[in-house]
Amino acid sequence: MANVLRRCRGPLLGGVAIWLLSFPLLTSHPAAASHPAYAQGVAIASADAADHRLVRQLERERMAAVAAAEALALAASPTPEIAAPVANAVLQAPPAARPAPPAVRANTIVIARLGLVQPVGWYGDCLGRAPVPHWGAWRWSCAGSNNTYVMAHNPGVFTPILGLRAGDIVQYGDPSGRVHTYRVSYTTIVNNTQMWPLGATSASSLTLQTCWTWDGSRDFIVRALEI
Repeated sequence: MANVLRRCRGPLLGGVAIWLLSFPLLTSHPAAASHPAYAQGVAIASADAADHRLVRQLERERMAAVAAAEALALAASPTPEIAAPVANAVLQAPPAARPAPPAVRANTIVIARLGLVQPVGWYGDCLGRAPVPHWGAWRWSCAGSNNTYVMAHNPGVFTPILGLRAGDIVQYGDPSGRVHTYRVSYTTIVNNTQMWPLGATSASSLTLQTCWTWDGSRDFIVRALEI
């Protein structure tokens, strides 16, 4: 037994020594608070980096200022060879042509600001039981006197009128082809049980109606007066 221990002692001690030497010298990084020299070095390095960034920023700003000054100087004193063609080009440029306003034909509503040109059909059911066709705009024949009443669906051809506001111009070509021009007075939202928008008006008016809710229980109303 003793002989066995003597033979194994050397390799065992050597293995333990190698195992101990394999550990790192430090098992944790020194904290800056407990090592003033380390903290000071970090602070100095950070300050140097900040100073370097500041120097580069100042240089970029200086170069930008120089470039701007050169551009201003060049614009203030153009050479005759460049200035003459530019002046001639300005003088020879044709004036921008304004698009022609859309034509207002019989049985048509035109709202130029919205780009709306919509033919208007005739809705003759005074009881309002017949469904309004989904596409197209329809004038209600039973509206009160002085009240041209036109309705259409939303979503549909009258969705754009939700963008109307007081002061907008709306034109309507009646069945005879006479063009009536109206200025929007106001817009409002009503329950579909309210009938006053259909009633007579004291002055020549145009009333536009479209759906405000998906179920049609509320309507968006535009009232415009003829000018």
